[in-house]
Amino acid sequence: MNIPAYTELLNALRSIALLSSTASVLGWDERTMLPPKGITHRAEQMANLAGMVHHRFTAPRIGDLLSELESQQHDPASDLAVNVREIRRNYNRATKLPGSLVEALSRTASLAEGAWVEAKQKSNYPLFRPWLDETLELKRQQAACLADGGDKYDALLDEFEPGAKAADIARLFDEMRPRLVKLIQQIRNSGRVAPIEKLIGQYPIPAQEQFSRFAAEKVGFDFAAGRLDVSAHPFCTDLGPGDVRITTRYDETDFTGSFFGVLHETGHGLYSQGLPAEHYGTPRGEAISLGIHESQSRLWENFVGRSVSFWTFMLPHARRLF
Repeated sequence: MNIPAYTELLNALRSIALLSSTASVLGWDERTMLPPKGITHRAEQMANLAGMVHHRFTAPRIGDLLSELESQQHDPASDLAVNVREIRRNYNRATKLPGSLVEALSRTASLAEGAWVEAKQKSNYPLFRPWLDETLELKRQQAACLADGGDKYDALLDEFEPGAKAADIARLFDEMRPRLVKLIQQIRNSGRVAPIEKLIGQYPIPAQEQFSRFAAEKVGFDFAAGRLDVSAHPFCTDLGPGDVRITTRYDETDFTGSFFGVLHETGHGLYSQGLPAEHYGTPRGEAISLGIHESQSRLWENFVGRSVSFWTFMLPHARRLF
């Protein structure tokens, strides 16, 4: 496809994506390797990069290229049409936000997470409370910018599940609630209690890591294109084609937290590793929504990872290691 405006747009987006992925590498390092005293400097690095990405993406030239492409006739199902539609949506959202707010959100997110880790380690919520307050205030400002006088929660929700409305989710919960309450009551009235005390024991961390890596590999995670590390809370980050990283945390008396955490993040990782590398930097090469992303993590953690057939296979390996 030789459409000059589209070629220029894709080149710009891929350059922006490379800059954004650089920030993602720093974000991964922040949550896995960074010494505590480095968080203030890292927050400034992250804020600076966030500002650069925002400045480049909201440049008037991006808007001009979109307008030129929108004035042309294209197959609605083509990669070009899909990319232009989604880039326009993202561009319209981004141009509503001042760069100073984007930088403040990024800076505060890093500082807040550092405070949260310390507060968690010391079981001292007041250490984190001021950062939570500041984060909420900045998110309110962001919502006000994006909402254009509309519902602020909808404006933020649209970032995670495009097109979704709070009212739609409320209706869904209203439909689910009676069935879930009934199910919980049936479980309580059954008298059956899971013998979780049988799982309490000593599980050396190296063995837990080996067990988790084995499970992740068996369900398809490619460790030649990914890593498993330790963090205060499990996460998955997609740094680009061939580099998807997952983390977990360990408890020597209970392997289930780390194990199911790895399966959950592996679900995210499988989705990310399956994205088309040839479309990197464009919406066509990104996850369709965070809701779909979460469905994949829950699929492997719960539907597969808690099934009898899965544990029929995994139990001999658990006994061998533990």
